[in-house]
Amino acid sequence: MPEHIRIMTPQQRLDAILSEGVLRAFPPFGVDFPCACFSESTPEHLAFLVKNWKVKPWGIVTGRGSVFRLGGGAVAYVPDDQYEKFKRLGLGHWAVRVGANSTWMHEREWRIPRKSGAIRLEGLRAILIGDASWRPSLVETEEWINPETGEPCQGPGEAPHARPREDYPALWRESAIWVWDDKSDTVIKYPPGALC
Repeated sequence: MPEHIRIMTPQQRLDAILSEGVLRAFPPFGVDFPCACFSESTPEHLAFLVKNWKVKPWGIVTGRGSVFRLGGGAVAYVPDDQYEKFKRLGLGHWAVRVGANSTWMHEREWRIPRKSGAIRLEGLRAILIGDASWRPSLVETEEWINPETGEPCQGPGEAPHARPREDYPALWRESAIWVWDDKSDTVIKYPPGALC
């Protein structure tokens, strides 16, 4: 993973994902093939990850069907000898090695392998945030406004100083928002558009 992404906070990473509308795939630990990685989590499992593993509650929520449509699937958790077989077949990115001291089992990982490194996002189940007051950065839309009047216009041809109208990213406006609540150790769910 590039250093400029590694040093981002979870909020900054989510902001970039929402603004760009894509996930970037990078090789997971011990693998050379780029993948976007997900943890399968029920609300109870999410509470375990946040409380016990100190996972930050910032990210996107999607369903299995979406992962399958993008060429992804569940990772196999296998012992060393089976892991080596996966690697020999060029499928090491589909397996996680487990042993007596394994700390990976809590993830219930799913991956979307992607050589190009970019995965266009559509139809998210939800966006998970850890602070109810947080909002993503505004992005330019394809609509124009006259900055002098604030009214919509057709662009610079109609108003010389016209500029693109800004709004929250489409993924934010069109997805449910789940806000992590530390007091109840669960999420509070808001319908699409409620936190715009």
